[in-house]
Amino acid sequence: MSEPTGTFLAESTPVPQEWLRTVLQLLPVGVVIVDTGGRLLAANAAASELWGQDALARMQLENFGGFEAYWPGTGKRLRGEDWAVFRTLKSRQTVSNEEVDIVGKDGARRTILNSSAPLYSGEGRLVGAVNINVDITERKATERAEFFVSEASRLLAESLDWETTLKAVARLATLEWADYCMVDVLGPDGALHRLALSAKDPRKQSLLDQTLHFPPKIGSDTPLGRAFARGKPVLVSDITPQWLDAVSLSPEHHHLLEALAPRSSMLLPLAVGRRRFGIINLVSASPARRYTKRDLDYATEFARRAALAVESARLYREAREALRERDASAAMLESFFAASPVGMGFVNQELRYVQLNKVIAENNGIPLEKHLGLTPRELMGPAGGPIEDLLRQVLESEVAVVDTPVDYVAGPEPRTFLATYFPVRSGTELLGVGGVVREITEQRRMETHLRFLTDATTRLATSLDWRTTVRNVAELVVAQLADYCLVDMLGEDGQHLERVERRARNGRLQAQLEKSMPYAPQPGAQTLLRKVLETGRAELVTEVDESAMRAFAVDDMHREVLEGLQPRSVMVVPLMARGRTLGIVSAATCSPTRRFSTRDLSQLEDLAWRAALAVDNARLYRQAEQAVAARDEFVAVATHELRTPLSALHLQLSSLQRTVDKLASDESERLGQGLQGALRQADRLTRLVAHLFDVARLGTGQMALELGAVELSSLVHALVARMEEALATAGCVAVVHADAPVVALADRPRVEQVLMNLLTNAMKYAPGLPVELYVEREGDTAVIAVRDWGPGIPLEARERVFERFARNTGEHARASLGLGLYISRQLARAHGGDLFVEAPPEGGPGSRFVLHLPRWKKPSGTAPD
Repeated sequence: MSEPTGTFLAESTPVPQEWLRTVLQLLPVGVVIVDTGGRLLAANAAASELWGQDALARMQLENFGGFEAYWPGTGKRLRGEDWAVFRTLKSRQTVSNEEVDIVGKDGARRTILNSSAPLYSGEGRLVGAVNINVDITERKATERAEFFVSEASRLLAESLDWETTLKAVARLATLEWADYCMVDVLGPDGALHRLALSAKDPRKQSLLDQTLHFPPKIGSDTPLGRAFARGKPVLVSDITPQWLDAVSLSPEHHHLLEALAPRSSMLLPLAVGRRRFGIINLVSASPARRYTKRDLDYATEFARRAALAVESARLYREAREALRERDASAAMLESFFAASPVGMGFVNQELRYVQLNKVIAENNGIPLEKHLGLTPRELMGPAGGPIEDLLRQVLESEVAVVDTPVDYVAGPEPRTFLATYFPVRSGTELLGVGGVVREITEQRRMETHLRFLTDATTRLATSLDWRTTVRNVAELVVAQLADYCLVDMLGEDGQHLERVERRARNGRLQAQLEKSMPYAPQPGAQTLLRKVLETGRAELVTEVDESAMRAFAVDDMHREVLEGLQPRSVMVVPLMARGRTLGIVSAATCSPTRRFSTRDLSQLEDLAWRAALAVDNARLYRQAEQAVAARDEFVAVATHELRTPLSALHLQLSSLQRTVDKLASDESERLGQGLQGALRQADRLTRLVAHLFDVARLGTGQMALELGAVELSSLVHALVARMEEALATAGCVAVVHADAPVVALADRPRVEQVLMNLLTNAMKYAPGLPVELYVEREGDTAVIAVRDWGPGIPLEARERVFERFARNTGEHARASLGLGLYISRQLARAHGGDLFVEAPPEGGPGSRFVLHLPRWKKPSGTAPD
C-alpha cells in the first residue's frame, strides 16, 4: 500500500470527513485519532511520515507495547501502558508534552513531545483520543551539543594542565552527549595512550576500564587508526556486528565490546595544522540515540577547540623546558655548522631557511644572510625547484631521503649535488627539514666520461671497417660533446687529406656542413687543422674570434661556409696510433653559452686515441685478410699444379712395377721392394696434396657438395670391406654396429673421405687394436661413431685436434700435416652437421669420434616404401 499524501481517515470516523481532512492537512505536527480500542481512525501526513503507514495500521491498545520508544536520559523502554494515548483512553485525562525517544519509520530515531487528549461525541460519550506528536529531534540535539561545546570550551580555557582538563571534558561528555567517552593522546614513544575513560552508567565503568588493555595502534587498518592518520573526523552513525568484527583486536576484546553494546560513534582527531596528537571517541549506547551529521559538526568544533587548548598548554610547557636547553644547543649547533666541510641547513614547515652554513651559501652563490626567511624557489628561482620539491616530500612523508642527486642549473655550468634531507622533530612535533649537501659535480663528470669511453670502446670495436669506425666516432662526438664534427683522413701518399665524415646535431647544421666537404686542408695550407696534423698536438680554441676564423679557413669560399656554421668553440685532435698520424677530428659548438674546456679536450683526445687504434687495427686486419687470401690462392694453384706431375709419376711407377714383375725372381724382388717404397711415398704425397687442395677450396669458399640420399649402414660396411687390406696390415679388426638402415642427406664421396680419415687415424694411433663403428639415429640426425682403443685424447686437447696443421705428439707427428681432422670437421659442418671427439661413454681407453649429419626426408607427396 502506498504512503498517504494527506489526511488518512477511516471509514468509521464519526465526524464530517471533509472538514477533518482539511484541518489535519494544515497541521505541521503529527496528529493521530484513535477509537476507544486504540485503533486508527484518522492520521495526517506528518504522522504517517513520522511513524509509517504500517505502524499506524497496526494501532490498537494490545499492540502499543510493540512500538519501540525510550524515556530520555534513562534509556528505559516504554511499556504499552506508558504511552500517553493508552493512559488517556484508560483515565480520560489529558497528557501534555512528554519527551519520548522513538524509533519511527524506517528505523529512524527521533525525539518527540507526545501529547494526548480524550475525544467525546456530542452526547458526551468517549469515542476515542487525539494524539499530537511534535518532532523536536533537531532542537534537542542542538541544545545538547551547544551546551557541551560551551561548557567544554570553558573548562579548556581555564587551565594549562591539559591532561586534567581532558579528563574533565570526558566526564562532561558522558553527562550531556555520550554514553562513553575515551581520550587517547600521542606519547613520546610515538604510540597512542589512553588518557581518560568515562561512562555515563557507573555500572559500565568497570567494563570500560578493561579497554585499557587494548590500546589503539597508529597505522592500523581500523576506523580509529584511519581517522587519526587522516586527521579528519569520522561519523559511524550505526555500529553493526561487522564493524565490531573490524575493530576487535582479539576474541576477548570483541566480547568486551559486545558487553558495552555501542550503537553509534564519532571519532574526533586532536590536530593543529599537520600535527596530530590525540583522538576523542564519543559513543552512544542508547538504542534511540544515533549521531547525525549535525552532531558531527558540533563535535568537530569541540575537537578543534580542545586541540588548540592542548596545543597551547603543550607549547607553554615545552617553552619552559626549552629555555633551559636553548642556549647550550644553539651554541653547539652554530659551532658544528661553521666547522662542517659540507653544506648544512634547516628549513621550517613553510620551507623557509632558518639556519645554514657558509658552504650552502657558497654552493648557491648567494650571501648567507639573504637566504634567511626565503624558500629555495624564492631564493634561486626555477633552479631551486628540485630542492624545494624534495624538502616538501620529506616534510609530508616524514621519511628521510638519503644521497639523492640534485642538479643545480643556475650559473655558467650545471652542477650536481648529493643531498640528504631528514625530518627534524622536537619530541613528537615535526619542526621542519634538515639537510646535508655535498657537491659531486667532478665525480659525476668523471663517471660520465668513463661511461662515454666505455660506450665508445664498445662501438669502435664492433667493426673492422675503418669507414664505419670513423662514422661511429663522429656520431659519438655529436652525441656527447659537440654540435658538429668533421673527420679528415690521410691518403695513401701520407700527405693529402680526405674529408671522410661529417655529422651535425640537427638538419640545418648538417646541410651547411655538407658544403664544407671539399675543404680538407692540403699540404702547404697554413691552417690550424694542418698544424695539428703535422705536429701531432691537439688544439683548443675556447672562443672563436676573427683570428681563429682566419686560421680555420682554406680560402674565402671556405670562410663563407664557416660563417654559416657559426662555431663558438672548437677542438682539433690528431688520430694517432703506433707512432703514425692517420688523420684529424674537429669538433665545434655553436651554443652562445657553451665553451669547451681542457676537460672536454682530454675527453676528445681519449676518444681519438681509441678511434685511431680501431682504424689502424682495421687497416692491419685488411692487410692480414689480403695476405691470407694470397696464401690460399697460392696453395690452391700450387696443389692444382702438383696433381698433374704426381699423377704422371704414379702411372710411371705402376708401369715399372708391371715390367719388374716380368723379370727373373732375384732381380724382380730387389727392384720390386724399391718400387713398392716409391709407390707408397707417391700415394702419401698424393693424399697430402689432396688435403692441401681441400683446405684451399674451403678457405676460398669453393667447396661444393652434391647432396642426396645416402644410406649410411651400407656405406660403412662397403668402406670397411674396401679398407680390409689396410686394416689387416695395421693389425686392426673393424667391428660394425649397423643393424638398421639410416639415410642421410649427404655427399657420399665426402662422407667416405671423413670416415677414411677417422679409420686411418685409428690405425695410425691404435695399431693392433680393434676399431668399432656405430650407425644410429637421434631424432632428425644421423650419427656415425668411430671408437678406437688407443691412448685417447686429453680433454683440453679435444678442440685443438680439429685446428689446421694441429698434430698429435709421438712417433706419427712428422707423418702428417695435421689437416685430416680439420678437413673432416669442415666437411661435416658444410653438410649442416658436426664432428667432435669424446671419451667412450662406457669407459675404458681410447677415443670416440662422432659424426652428425642431417637425416634425409622424403619429399611431400612421395608414396611410402
